[in-house]
Amino acid sequence: MKVELQISETYEEEKLIVQASRETEKVQKVIEFAENLDLKEKIKGKIEDQVYLVEIGNIQRFYIENRKVLAETASQTYSVDLRLYQVFEILPTTFIQISQSEIVNINSISHLKLTPNGLVEIFLKNESFTYSSRRYLKTIKEKLEL
Repeated sequence: MKVELQISETYEEEKLIVQASRETEKVQKVIEFAENLDLKEKIKGKIEDQVYLVEIGNIQRFYIENRKVLAETASQTYSVDLRLYQVFEILPTTFIQISQSEIVNINSISHLKLTPNGLVEIFLKNESFTYSSRRYLKTIKEKLEL
């Protein structure tokens, strides 16, 4: 893969152009990396009155419970002071929305199981599981290449 850098004061903003004969896994990784450069690496999470900076990569899922957005890692669950759509906007492309009330880290998925009623049961590495909604099924299949 060739890399070319052009620097000029005439450019108003940074722009990455990827040229390829076809879309390959390598090209897709470059694009995902570039898209994730401006995203946050940590998010503020609360447990009772204590505030923690939680690495986004360690979070397995975000979900809504009792009208609160929660972030679940392998060992802890934190309360997040953002709405779910605001959380989704700052997450890297390794996260996928699986329902109106839940976002899952693809890297935290252990395995999937298709249910007879057309839903996908998603098992996470921390041994918890959840279900996708039908509305997000197409997006999930495309993202996970099912």
